[in-house]
Amino acid sequence: MEPLTRLYRKEIGRQKLIYIFFACFFTASFFYAFLISTPQMEEMLNINMGMVGRKNFPEFMMRFYVGTVGILFHVFLLTLFICEEDRNKMFYQPLLHGASRSGMIRSKVSAAVLMSMIFVFLTAVINYLTAFMRWGCEIFEWSAVIRTVIKYLLSGLYMAVITLGIIALCIYTRSTWKTIFFVVVYLLVDQFVYGVDIAFLQKIWVGYYLNRWTFTYEYQKVPPGELLTGIFVMALYGIAFFWLSLIRTQKIDF
Repeated sequence: MEPLTRLYRKEIGRQKLIYIFFACFFTASFFYAFLISTPQMEEMLNINMGMVGRKNFPEFMMRFYVGTVGILFHVFLLTLFICEEDRNKMFYQPLLHGASRSGMIRSKVSAAVLMSMIFVFLTAVINYLTAFMRWGCEIFEWSAVIRTVIKYLLSGLYMAVITLGIIALCIYTRSTWKTIFFVVVYLLVDQFVYGVDIAFLQKIWVGYYLNRWTFTYEYQKVPPGELLTGIFVMALYGIAFFWLSLIRTQKIDF
């Protein structure tokens, strides 16, 4: 399975969308760090750069990637990687070197999940780089760096779970546009669940914990109890998405 995993990693890496996206993300982060911190922009946008800038800038910018932009990027990338291959009859066949369907989907999932974590790492690098260019070494205050790195690690876990969910959607819908539609619906429901006061629903919702960590505990440490609960819930979702993908793959009949 390892040769197939390497093959699929290279296949994802050849997608031009990745390089266009991160070039645009770097540009946006750069201009945000430099332009929005001017007195005129602070007043126009009614923001406090003392709060969202300097040492807090990398954590603040993380929200834009993990909350919406990164998920939409993932769904476009993965639908190209899976739905288009399925449409062209290349997703399950040929079974290279005797590989089974489950082996092929495991390799594709491994490649996609690894790439999702790498993308979160690249996002962190871009945010810290642009923050350093704007504010210098003051962004490396130790407590702020540790807090932010922990949240990026949690974001990597969340994006891995979302990647597994998107892959399951691709396999079940076998349609690019249906997958994108359901992901957009998920983003809307995610914001609704975070905003309503229904404790039971929030505790079992995969996106609630990351929203809570990035908004309720913005620029603060996440309590260990909530941290462990959130990781446990996300892990359950990830396992469920993975097994649903395997089950559906075995049942597809061309």
